[in-house]
Amino acid sequence: FIPLHAPQLEGKEKEYVLETLESTIVSSVGGFVDEFEKRLTKFTGAKFAIATNTGTAALHTVLHLMGVQRGDEVITVPLTFIATCNAIRYCGGDPVFVDVERETLGLCPTSLGDYLEDNAEVDDDGVCWNRTTGRVIRVCMPVHHLGHPVRLAEISDICTTYNIPIIEDAAESVGSYYRGVHTGRAGLMG
Repeated sequence: FIPLHAPQLEGKEKEYVLETLESTIVSSVGGFVDEFEKRLTKFTGAKFAIATNTGTAALHTVLHLMGVQRGDEVITVPLTFIATCNAIRYCGGDPVFVDVERETLGLCPTSLGDYLEDNAEVDDDGVCWNRTTGRVIRVCMPVHHLGHPVRLAEISDICTTYNIPIIEDAAESVGSYYRGVHTGRAGLMG
């Protein structure tokens, strides 16, 4: 048995949990949340970090901010946790699966380019439409699976051609870098 993740409790975790409980601030605010956000921005180099209760909630929030709504399409990959697709569906969108590549376990730029060439067109207003379904392709959401960064430069070039913003699902890649930049920072949001 090889666990996907084994908790490492080696320091003051118990003390901090007790301190939080005794403060009676056990929600999405408080000193520990503020400190976590501050340390995460410093660690990743991001301008902002906003803590949510789950990665699913973070993805749902970001997709909502991007305007994903009923009938919109969001390009992603089939090799991910259900949270990625749940967040898309919570907004009423439909996940569109594009194949992964062996090297990164993430979105394959070649498959993405082929898919968009066969199915997408950008109208005069700059909106990318799927010619086959008649739906808007609102976002491309690559997943950095198990800490393996996808080939963001190639994906970004393709998405720029089709005017599709990139939202990175970087929930599994804290501590991973692509070309010297922490994952989650290359797209519009992560």
